[in-house]
Amino acid sequence: MEDIKLNITILRAETFWKRFRGFMLKRSANYALLFDKCKSVHTFFMRFDLDIVYLDDKKRVVKVIRSLKPFRIVLPVKNAVSILEIPSGIIDAGALQAFKKLIDF
Repeated sequence: MEDIKLNITILRAETFWKRFRGFMLKRSANYALLFDKCKSVHTFFMRFDLDIVYLDDKKRVVKVIRSLKPFRIVLPVKNAVSILEIPSGIIDAGALQAFKKLIDF
């Protein structure tokens, strides 16, 4: 299995406030947010599209949703335990292939 290194800062949304706020109302961002113990996502009050990466318990990619528009809901994904939210366009589409292990976070 090939590891992929992402050239992006990944911040953990650990507190209730960080999880609640996420990217809401921000005009832009140059970092990603990791939500542990999370299986679904919404983009209410977002101002930009997001790439959503669903991760399993070993941080392997289960599913990727590219360019999720604001004011959308995505239902839970089987085997996902964490979600990585990335502002669209920051990471190359080919960099996040299913079941490749993400490293350095």
